[in-house]
Amino acid sequence: MLRRFVAACGVASCVWIPAAALAQSPLREAIQRQGVPLDSRGIEGAFDDGVAPAIPVTPGSFAVPLAMLAGSDGRERIEAAYAFGVLAGRSAKAAAPADLSAATTSFIQMMTSTDRRTRVAGARVAGRMLAVPLDGAPPATPQALVDAAFTVLNQDSEVEQLAAMDALGLMRVATAVTSLTERYTFYRGAGRRRLAGGALEALARIGDPSAVELVRQVANDIWASGDDATALAVMFARERMLKDGSMIALQHALNDNSRRVQARGYLVELGVPMP
Repeated sequence: MLRRFVAACGVASCVWIPAAALAQSPLREAIQRQGVPLDSRGIEGAFDDGVAPAIPVTPGSFAVPLAMLAGSDGRERIEAAYAFGVLAGRSAKAAAPADLSAATTSFIQMMTSTDRRTRVAGARVAGRMLAVPLDGAPPATPQALVDAAFTVLNQDSEVEQLAAMDALGLMRVATAVTSLTERYTFYRGAGRRRLAGGALEALARIGDPSAVELVRQVANDIWASGDDATALAVMFARERMLKDGSMIALQHALNDNSRRVQARGYLVELGVPMP
């Protein structure tokens, strides 16, 4: 959901860096050593697309991102966050416990930063890094990180709220259900379609039974139609909560260049094998 929004709003959270600067970046070199292709969007683009390293990641692979997370700020810290996210993968399966702990401390600091882009990056990467595994028990999510995600959720900008909802949903934070439900109702009433879709997506990921009726209601109104990110989020919520056959529509969305990454992510979460 958030990937599509960030692409649509251009510079909302993206950090655009000249090619010459990228060529000299130790982060870029570290990423490329692991076989991660980078395009003009740089490391954040690889994170957005969910690109996985082609070369097995070892503990030493995280040395540069961790050093820059701890010892830099601004653009470099944001790049380091996305680099760590690319290398660690969903649910940080490739990261050793010590590296994961160090990164978590940095992401908490980033989410409470005074800089908006830093807060967004911290929330986005932390959510994916601590996402509940598709197979297995959920990791222990530090309360300080949950609190930091709520700090981002309470910011004014739409992109921050989307990033925080994405993180809370991926981590399946049960204590966020009441807030997300209230926000979904408010966003719907205010006609804020993207934000309503983000709240619904997060509720579906958490899977609390209280969200079933919300999904039933939205399945039969105009919010379930269209070809934007919100319509796709509704399809995901319907399949996740109702098992109503929306899987077919999600599979069809793989043929849409503008929604392929989003649809693929949903299908993976729903247990559909992807090449």
